[in-house]
Amino acid sequence: MKNVLILTDFSDKSWNSIEYALGLFQNTQCTFHLLHAGKRNENEVENEIYDQFQMVKVFNKRDTKRAFDVLLQKLKTLSLKGNHKFVSVLDNNNIVEAARNQIKNNKIDLIVIGADDMTLKGKINKNSISEDVITKVKCSVLVVPEEARFTGLFQIGVPTDFTNFYEAKLLQDLTNRGSYSNSALRFLYLSKENDKLNKEQSWNKETLHDYYINKEHSFHSEVNPNLEISMQKFIEEKKIDIVVLAAKNLNLFEQILFRPKTERLDYYSKTPFLALHQSNF
Repeated sequence: MKNVLILTDFSDKSWNSIEYALGLFQNTQCTFHLLHAGKRNENEVENEIYDQFQMVKVFNKRDTKRAFDVLLQKLKTLSLKGNHKFVSVLDNNNIVEAARNQIKNNKIDLIVIGADDMTLKGKINKNSISEDVITKVKCSVLVVPEEARFTGLFQIGVPTDFTNFYEAKLLQDLTNRGSYSNSALRFLYLSKENDKLNKEQSWNKETLHDYYINKEHSFHSEVNPNLEISMQKFIEEKKIDIVVLAAKNLNLFEQILFRPKTERLDYYSKTPFLALHQSNF
């Protein structure tokens, strides 16, 4: 049984992330831990009112319990439930600490988050839950945009700079699992300049090829000073269903997910991103 932690603020975005996770794990028995944290971040004043993500104003245990009751009843109406267990969790800590508590107590395999709103032209989004969890919590994280719908995983996009020695092992452990087993892997080398791979990068690329010699895969490259534009083009051309990359590759995450320089990117609203953490494998 897998243990999946889903962060919920009872908004439309978090509900969509729950629906996506149910589709992804429809053939896997899971315990879904539905976590509502008392605070978004360490510096937030308790009971502070905010509405960045259309969040329901839930600030006390009684209201939170009612919100969870409504959510659990709503889950019962779904046709795509699978053989799962749902556990509601209220933690008065900030989201990062609350997630760490769940990982410690319940051996969480994956964290699911409804995507943040996109930052504008590289500006830092100080309230980015996705960035906080990916960079501060030792667990794989699935970021689900509001318009993402699970229709199967046929094409997995893997942006890479071929510098991560453990990348092949991380991906192999993932693609041996149910929902990913029949997917094709499309590796994308993102570069700002038209440089040749060095010896280490070439070796890592060959390692990836060797790992997937019996699985459909291909290698692609895009050159553009704005990596997010290359990412968008690749997703559209290859009809990518999900983007997967190592959580430790913060340089790529920053440029294509946390602080892109381009204002309008379709993948921000439609394409899930999975950050793989080595501690899960």
